[in-house]
Amino acid sequence: MLVKLISIQPMSEREYTDRLGNKQVFKSKGFTMQTSDGTVYAEAVQELAESLSRIDIKAGDCALVQMSSVAREYTTQSGEKRVSNEFTIRQMTML
Repeated sequence: MLVKLISIQPMSEREYTDRLGNKQVFKSKGFTMQTSDGTVYAEAVQELAESLSRIDIKAGDCALVQMSSVAREYTTQSGEKRVSNEFTIRQMTML
């Protein structure tokens, strides 16, 4: 989909321990984008986040983006069930 970038977050890194007990680093870079239907926040992760961090991307730039999404259910502290949508950038080509 064609998007206009509204804001670009710096790449963030956090350590975690994988299922085998090995220390790993999770990397992500967030983008708020204007689409033809509204705005969406999505993150590039791992190698793509690193790759996009090396490019001089600015608010107002346009790109072609492929994303995937997942709906996550969770329960609030007060016991309410809620659902959130998470979007992950699979590919971004700057125009």
